[in-house]
Amino acid sequence: MRCFISIDIDKKLVNKVVKIQKQLKDMDIDTKLVGSENLHFTVKFLGDVNENEVKGIKKSLEECLKNEGEFKISINGVGYFGSPPYIRTLWLGLNKGEDELVKIMKKVNDFVKVGKKNFSPHLTIGRVKSSKNKDILLKFMDESKNVNVGEMNVNEVKLKLSMLTKKGPIYSDLAVFKLGRENE
Repeated sequence: MRCFISIDIDKKLVNKVVKIQKQLKDMDIDTKLVGSENLHFTVKFLGDVNENEVKGIKKSLEECLKNEGEFKISINGVGYFGSPPYIRTLWLGLNKGEDELVKIMKKVNDFVKVGKKNFSPHLTIGRVKSSKNKDILLKFMDESKNVNVGEMNVNEVKLKLSMLTKKGPIYSDLAVFKLGRENE
């Protein structure tokens, strides 16, 4: 099964992210936008794991996160991975709480041995498929580098299952780890 570890975006901020995505869509940029139900910060992508590995991952996450407290993040600014000629991924960054989120990511990377290490906190909002209207996209990103989406409390980390379908991925929770108190 295909799995990852994440922090879901607060439901009260989803509409603000969707408005940014709508602006991208209205510019006729060749992108595949992330569905509003799938918006999250990836802590670590695990890839394909079997059921026995999932049990071990759950135990590792319980141990890793049991003494971690809640914290706030502020989602702010549109950015991208790639280079101006070849923009690959569009994302929203953080202007508060980044250090705390990186600390969680590093700890998870140390405790959970499978998967790809991740140290770059970001909220993926879309993937660019071609350079169509690239100049318009670059101008929009320059104008949106300080856009404020809002603040949210990070109080749980999730182990998720990702089922790939023709209509896009469907995510479901395999385990939820509350921050701020020992996990059960």
